[in-house]
Amino acid sequence: MTGRHRHTALLAGAFVLLLTAAGCSDLKGEIEAEKGGGAAPSRPVSPDSLSPSYQQYGSPSPSPSPSPSPSPSPSAETRAAGCPPSGLDAVIGGENAAMGLRVITVKLWNCGDKPYRVKGYPGIELLDEGREPIDVSITHGKDRPRQLTLAPNATARTDLEWNNRVTSLDGAPAPGAHILVTPAPGEEPISLPLGVDLGSEGTLDVTAWAVDPVSGR
Repeated sequence: MTGRHRHTALLAGAFVLLLTAAGCSDLKGEIEAEKGGGAAPSRPVSPDSLSPSYQQYGSPSPSPSPSPSPSPSPSAETRAAGCPPSGLDAVIGGENAAMGLRVITVKLWNCGDKPYRVKGYPGIELLDEGREPIDVSITHGKDRPRQLTLAPNATARTDLEWNNRVTSLDGAPAPGAHILVTPAPGEEPISLPLGVDLGSEGTLDVTAWAVDPVSGR
């Protein structure tokens, strides 16, 4: 055999060995697939072995659950909105006018959370538009003062009565624009807007505190 023919035979034999090896590999895979076997399970991948970009963007870690916010502690004292520190407020409760006689009802409201005792007549002061005191004569009717205990949200009432007839222009007081109501001696006065024209007499009659049939402001 010549050298050329020997070289050709060697190449052909190597090619046959490669085909045989490939066929054996495919055959082995088919046999293991039929037996239910498969590729060997791969080793779990540790997060530390991942690339930094995958660690940052691939699988976000669960965010911690927010801790519950503390509930506000209950206030030591409960008052209605806008209630003064004294726990007392005053409002105009009604008005009546007939034959020149005017009657204004002022209500004392216990807007705090504690009972309040009241007896006697409220202190009433009349102010003009500049909030300067007006010199008027305060009188009290024939009603007898009674001791009252106002529960929270209860009210008492007093009536302011005057006659606005004008019989003379001499010595007539200026019209009032505000009143100061002092519920009892030692309490802070409460200012209310109220137009009062006392006419020529200049007298304002104030009744004692009485039970108000309609509780609340």
